[in-house]
Amino acid sequence: MSNIFSNKKSAKGEKVEDDFLGGGGGVLETDIYPAEIKYAFIGKASSSEARNLTLCLKIGSSEITRQIWMTTRNGDVTYKDKKTGEDKNLPGFNQVNSLCMLVCSKEVGDMDVEEKILNLYDFDSKQEVPQTVNCFTDLHGEKIQVAIQKQIVDKTKKNESTGDYEPTGETRAINEFVKFFPETVAVTISEVAHYIKSLGGDFDEVLSDGDLNKAISKMEDGDYATKWLDKNRGETWDRSTGKTEGKTFKDSNSGGSTEKKQKSSLFDD
Repeated sequence: MSNIFSNKKSAKGEKVEDDFLGGGGGVLETDIYPAEIKYAFIGKASSSEARNLTLCLKIGSSEITRQIWMTTRNGDVTYKDKKTGEDKNLPGFNQVNSLCMLVCSKEVGDMDVEEKILNLYDFDSKQEVPQTVNCFTDLHGEKIQVAIQKQIVDKTKKNESTGDYEPTGETRAINEFVKFFPETVAVTISEVAHYIKSLGGDFDEVLSDGDLNKAISKMEDGDYATKWLDKNRGETWDRSTGKTEGKTFKDSNSGGSTEKKQKSSLFDD
C-alpha cells in the first residue's frame, strides 16, 4: 500500500517542529500521560482533499481518539505565511511527523502503510462497524508519553441550508494532543535535534541512519515537559464562542554547540 505523504513537499528547514508551551482538556485533566497507540490511520475529509491522521491512544482505562489534520483542503502539507510569504508546514503535519520520528526513526513520508479492518464508530448507524482503512501499523502498540490539554469547545450542528456547522449555544469538554514524547524520556523532537547538534552531529544523517533512538537513549527529560506542566497542568482552555483564543505561545527552543565530531562517536558510551 502506497503512502500518500511520500511525495508531499514540506517546507524547507521545517522538518523538526518547534516547541510551544501553549495555554490552557475532555475526560482527562491537562497533564502528561503514559499512553499506548491503539491505531493510527489516514483519514480524509468528505468534501475536500484534506487528510488527517486519526490517532487512538489508550491511557489507563480510557481511549482518546483525535483527528490531526495534516493537509489543506487541496491536499498540501504547507501553507503560505501571510506576514513573511514563506512556506510553512501545517502544525498537524509537523506533529505527526515528530511522532513518527520519535517512535520509528522515520519521517511520515517513509512510513509503511497497510490496509487494516478496524471497528470504528459510524455516525450514520451510530455504532461501531468494521471499516477498511490505511494504517501506519508500525505505530500500533507502541508506547509513548503525550501532553494532553483539556478544552471547552462549542457543540455544533449542521445548518442544512448553508451546509456549515454552527454553534448550538452548548459546550462540551474534549482532550487535544499537544505534544508527543518517547516512552522512556520526556523529550521533544526539537530537543533531540538540539542534542545531536550539541554533539557536532547532523540531525538528517542520524535520522536517515535510523539512529534517533540511540540519541534519545542518552538523553534526560527535557525542559519543555517541565515548563509545559508548570504552565498548564490542571488548567482548562475555554475555546467556546465569546472566549479568548487562549494564552500566548512561547518558543522554548534552546541552541547547542556546533563543534564537529565524528558521527560514529555521537552516542558511544
